[in-house]
Amino acid sequence: MHWSEALTRDPVGASLVDNQLQAATFIVAPAEFHRANVVPPLAWQSVKFGPSAKKSVPEEPGLYAFVVRIPHAGLPPHGWVMYIGQTGDGTSDATLRGRFGQYLQEKKKFKRARVFFMLNAWDGHLEFFYSALPARKAELVNLETQLLGAFRPPFTDRTYPATYLSPSHAF
Repeated sequence: MHWSEALTRDPVGASLVDNQLQAATFIVAPAEFHRANVVPPLAWQSVKFGPSAKKSVPEEPGLYAFVVRIPHAGLPPHGWVMYIGQTGDGTSDATLRGRFGQYLQEKKKFKRARVFFMLNAWDGHLEFFYSALPARKAELVNLETQLLGAFRPPFTDRTYPATYLSPSHAF
């Protein structure tokens, strides 16, 4: 099955993406930003997503996000959070660098329709943001859940907590 067919068969994926326009649907809910209780604040860093950046990503557990950033001389700085994840939460020894490498492979070989589309549709415009958190491994899943609820990134293939769901996501 071609990745675009798999995406359109996925009810959520099909509603998120217009394949012709490379457009994605976002929910921006300021009230949800305040619900996220990330204390202390995370120290985010970023690299342009591509093979040459892999070595600069730390071999530590942490949180990560894919953000589309398209610099344009006439516009203010801006970006869109497309995906949020965590790696190395204590159930594995996975690292941010290892996960970055898996996404480089996934960009070439179709595995998950939404992720494949995201990595290829915005090729050259994706930044990989990360926050290494080796001392907070046990908190990673909770922190990820809070960020997912606050941003509701369109390409994360994960269920949000019930408190973050709108009625349209319940069924």
